[in-house]
Parts: sequence; C-alpha cells; structure tokens
Amino acid sequence: MSTKSTTPSAQQLAFRGALEAAIAQHGTTLDAVELLAVTSHLVGQLIALQDQRRYTPAMVMQLVQDNIEQGNSEVVNGLLSGVGGHA
Repeated sequence: MSTKSTTPSAQQLAFRGALEAAIAQHGTTLDAVELLAVTSHLVGQLIALQDQRRYTPAMVMQLVQDNIEQGNSEVVNGLLSGVGGHA
C-alpha cells in the first residue's frame, strides 16, 4: 500500500461528505469526545477488515496515521484562517 498523498476521487469525497453529515447530525446530541470515541471504534473495525494478504498491520496503521494528520491539519488551517468550526 502506498502512503503517498493522492487527490481523493469524487466517490471518496462523497463518502466523506456523508460521514461528515452524519457527524453533524449527531453532533447536536453527542459531544465531540463521544463522536471521536464512536468514530474511532468504527475505524478499528475497518482496520480489522483489511486483507492481511495485501496489507501488513504496519501499512494499515501508517495509512490511518497519515490520514489523521491530514484531517487534523485541514481543520487547524481552517481555524487559523478564520473559517470557523468547533475546537
């Protein structure tokens, strides 16, 4: 698995948008740490479903780490730019 950064496809962006919409919907009744805990649990389940014949645990964890860092950077940069959001 390559961990180089690539531009997300339209299908990937649509999926992420649907996840963000679900988080926004439930963010009115769950606080940020609860959203993080539940989403992390789901990520753990997705990690367990990876094909271990194709991807080593280290490769999958690197993918997760890289994407966490990218998502965090996007939000921090948005907050620093005054776009808004929840910290």
